[in-house]
Amino acid sequence: MNQISFQSVYQTITARGEFKLGQRASTPDGREWKFVKNGSTIAYGNIVVPSAAVATDLWSSSTDNQGRIVYLTRAANSLTVGAYEDAIGVVDQGTGVGQTFKIRTNNATTLTLYPETALATALAVADSDLTYRSMSDVVIAAITSKVQQTQGAFQCAAASGDYGWILTEGDGRAIAGEVLTIGCSFVSGDDTTGQVLKGTTAKGDFDEQSLGYSIIANDAADQGALVRFFIA
Repeated sequence: MNQISFQSVYQTITARGEFKLGQRASTPDGREWKFVKNGSTIAYGNIVVPSAAVATDLWSSSTDNQGRIVYLTRAANSLTVGAYEDAIGVVDQGTGVGQTFKIRTNNATTLTLYPETALATALAVADSDLTYRSMSDVVIAAITSKVQQTQGAFQCAAASGDYGWILTEGDGRAIAGEVLTIGCSFVSGDDTTGQVLKGTTAKGDFDEQSLGYSIIANDAADQGALVRFFIA
């Protein structure tokens, strides 16, 4: 795993720079981080989740010079160039249904796949539908829901459109909507976006996504707690 500096994880940048979306790295203390693009106003300790999935129809495909099906095209698209770098997807209806893929980059109309995830069956514009989602294009976690595919937590403030590192494993801050219990789990779903709650007794990952456990509890609701994150 690549290593990054402490300075990198405690600030955000307005241009992507040298890092790739979805890139994982560690700091010298062994904590693990993921590089993302942020689509919300974020406070220090807010948790974030992937932006909404995109579901569209009328897709065709074509091959590269080695005959691999790596170009998926929809003429009616008007995508932001590079917006779906590192996204994952599936053919969920029609010709080629069930195939999954990972997007290396995109232009306004075409998704370019990593060759390792090239399709085995060509798409048919008449009936092939795709759904895809960038796990590295994130927004602040919503209220109420305890299953949101939380990706990590910013350990600094971030503006919408910024790029930066979210903490996925190790000790850090989470803003909690109630006083956490030391040694017990915490989950998404507070009544304030981006904040966490205590895990529920006798609940498993099917019911709520455990994000880690509390090390030092917050003194009162809506304050930062010291926690240990364990987010896959």
